[in-house]
Amino acid sequence: MLRYNLRLALQSFKRAPSLYFLVLITLSVGVGLLSANLALVSAMAGDPIPEKSDQLFHVSMNTWPNDQPQAEPFHILRYREAIKIAESDIPTHSAVFYASGVYARDSKSTSLQRFDSTVRATTPGFFALANAPFAYGSAFAKSSGMEVVIGDELNQKIFAGKNSVGEVLELDGELLTIVGVLKPWFLRPLFYHATEGRAFDLTDDIYAPLETSIDLGWSIHARTSSTVSYKGVKFTRDRNVFYLQAWVELANKSDKKAFQYYLDQYSQSLKTAGEHPLAIRNELRDVNAWLLEQNIVDQKVLAFTLASVLFLCVCVFNASSLLLSRFHSAKFEVGLRRAVGASNKQMLMQGVTESALLGVIAGITSLLLSWFFLKLSTKFLPDLANLAIIEPKILILGMLIALFTAVSSALYPLYRANRYTISAELK
Repeated sequence: MLRYNLRLALQSFKRAPSLYFLVLITLSVGVGLLSANLALVSAMAGDPIPEKSDQLFHVSMNTWPNDQPQAEPFHILRYREAIKIAESDIPTHSAVFYASGVYARDSKSTSLQRFDSTVRATTPGFFALANAPFAYGSAFAKSSGMEVVIGDELNQKIFAGKNSVGEVLELDGELLTIVGVLKPWFLRPLFYHATEGRAFDLTDDIYAPLETSIDLGWSIHARTSSTVSYKGVKFTRDRNVFYLQAWVELANKSDKKAFQYYLDQYSQSLKTAGEHPLAIRNELRDVNAWLLEQNIVDQKVLAFTLASVLFLCVCVFNASSLLLSRFHSAKFEVGLRRAVGASNKQMLMQGVTESALLGVIAGITSLLLSWFFLKLSTKFLPDLANLAIIEPKILILGMLIALFTAVSSALYPLYRANRYTISAELK
């Protein structure tokens, strides 16, 4: 019966190609637009490191030295607090870092071409904490030393993707040896730097030891706050300059409680010394709580998604109207088939098969349209260009939505068709 119903569906398509083409386009545009928006929302609101997102915590502290009402717990820390966090043995791993940038080239190259590269000046624990995937080599072992880890994209640009461990890079005139090369690494969102509108940036090109970066004077490419003037990052270690971010990996609740106590005791020691005029307020937020705090899901995308849901409802209504006119024009055929013995159930199954086949075709078409709409949306929201990817789950969801909408749009026309009286149609 399935083969028979499919053959009847194809014959029906041939009899009214224009009408079914309009139904197909109507549903495909609606589903494609919704799928494109769902792909953006999924990437923005997704868990970037689900295997341990509940164990990674961002550290915020309010160690601002002046009594100012706006001095809420900062997501950036002074060097002294950051190192205090790095020195604790409570976390499984900890990472202290800041964002910078340099021009990079192969020190052996005869070309003077340099590549503008983003830098993450960090402590060694960053790689294990963030589950950074290595293609070659390993992480540097200390926060000082003329060594770096580079990302896959920079390795492709400079070394054509080969194993470049042991090669020497010239970074702003300084020579540093490559000890590790990462595999292609995509974090959506970029949880470890979700502030300053960077949640949807690509992962960094270069990872350098924190102390080395400070000693070399690599400038800070992120938010800073300070109560004093300073000539550069070299002079920040003993001053009230806030620019470092800190993340810790805490395996269980007892570790989190112990680390919270560790931070509070440190703040209390500052207060006792007269260096902490504010109320003690240190906060630990896991990955998803931190991303939620940063409001990284663009409200415009949410509005577009809601609008696309309403638009899809209109598309379903229009498709249903078209199919109703089709079934009305074919009511003699329906009456004849019922007269020769077809039951209401058989007529219903034939109609559902026809609409399901239409849904499959609409689903395939909508996936192509969703890719087009996704690329188009990044023209209006260029900051989301790195999120213009349709994941397999969205492909499956889009196909299911297409099937559902196609069948839904045919239900009322099928109901009306089965209500036709046989005698009236055969006259």
